[in-house]
Amino acid sequence: MSEKCSTPSVSATARFSFLFHSFVCLAVMFSVRLLPPVPPLTSQGMALIGIFLGVLYGWIFIEIIWPSLAGMLALVLIGGLSPAEMLGQSFGSSTVVMMFFIFVFCAAINHYGVSKQLSLWIITRKFIIGRPWLFTCMFLLSVMLLGGLTSASPATLIGWSILYGICDVCGYKKGDDYPKMMVFGVVYAALVGMSLIPFKQLALTIMGTYEAISGSSIDYAGYMVTALVICLVCSLLFLLFARFVVRPDVGRLENLRAEALGSVSFSGSQKIVLGFLVALVMLLLIPAFLPEELPPVGLLRRIGNTGVCMLVIAVMCALRSNGRPFLPFRAMTGGVAWGIIFILALVQPLSGAMAAPESGITPFFLSVLQPVFGSSSPMFFAACMGLLALCLCQFINNGAVGAALMPVIFSYCSGNGTNPVPAVILVVMSVHLAFLTPAATSAAALLHGNEWTNSRNIWKTAPPVIVVSWLVMCASVLLLTPLFFQD
Repeated sequence: MSEKCSTPSVSATARFSFLFHSFVCLAVMFSVRLLPPVPPLTSQGMALIGIFLGVLYGWIFIEIIWPSLAGMLALVLIGGLSPAEMLGQSFGSSTVVMMFFIFVFCAAINHYGVSKQLSLWIITRKFIIGRPWLFTCMFLLSVMLLGGLTSASPATLIGWSILYGICDVCGYKKGDDYPKMMVFGVVYAALVGMSLIPFKQLALTIMGTYEAISGSSIDYAGYMVTALVICLVCSLLFLLFARFVVRPDVGRLENLRAEALGSVSFSGSQKIVLGFLVALVMLLLIPAFLPEELPPVGLLRRIGNTGVCMLVIAVMCALRSNGRPFLPFRAMTGGVAWGIIFILALVQPLSGAMAAPESGITPFFLSVLQPVFGSSSPMFFAACMGLLALCLCQFINNGAVGAALMPVIFSYCSGNGTNPVPAVILVVMSVHLAFLTPAATSAAALLHGNEWTNSRNIWKTAPPVIVVSWLVMCASVLLLTPLFFQD
């Protein structure tokens, strides 16, 4: 008897919902241009705003991929771009290409198990064994580092797997305060840590969008110092909150021994991957610290950040292990987050077209924002943009939120002659606090579905943590951006 493969049926309600949202997405995308333009908007500006709003609606209610593709086609049909211009500024953008190779590199880190091994190595240092709160601090910092090296979801799953092993060894059960606190803490650390490295994922998506609009770049080194300070202060405040407000029983951790967590030795392949990781970070940062007159620095600046990523990946592919490429490129492309790639590929040409003088969008935004923020300080505007991003990303894709706010920031700051960097950095940092609702991020969905905690505990813990973290971000950006970024 032959068996037929069956696929899960889609309900009539789901089909209707998909068709309805698809119709609205396309209707907004192509019909806004038919409305009379409001000066200083031009007809081209109206068409671009329609494309922007339609794609944003599709991202929220449908998915990322096909609304982005529809938006690219709309840019050619009604947005004033030729096919060559659209493709050259989207998938041909250096930022999009760089993001692709960064995802391949991160997949190699996971492929060789470097992430979990690195975390285990950090939390098994002798100076923290027998010191529960110092151990907890180092554990969260290791998860934060994993978030920076990979992304929030894998860092969360790795952190939880280690946490479950700790709980098993120490005798913690579901419902105990310490595992409940740490299940939340792992997600918090992974998301905030994901902001550490500016040439990865969300940070690159948002800053790449701003750079496409403004034509200027944001210094990676200054951003990393600012993000590192924010991450360390947020970690310290979370530990103080845990110790003096949650006050879990940590006595069982005093008898935890390193050998109970398993082997922490790095294999030869893992050491090679760590070496390439250090090399990648150094090569990306060296041009910011050394003069261009030095031949190696001049070479790095000529090939750019995208060229550096391609160079590292090429060397890893050329390296042989047992007669095979050390980095199996085709297998690693499975780790590419195509949703982020398509967001970037759409916003690069769209944001550039929206910033062009012939659209009239920049003076239009300025005329709207000037009455609201005209007499306020630039930092107040930056804080408001960060707060808006913080609220929206609890319900909308955080990459889409960050990219959507970049034209607003560019319009206001260019019109008023103020430094846009504080607002850009606050938006980048704020969208990493998306864990209040399951719809915020995939890591947040994992948190709300975890059996070791519950919704009541999350809603009791998350709001104060989010608010305090946002205040830390505002204060850090206010103090540090004048040191690293000039007007």
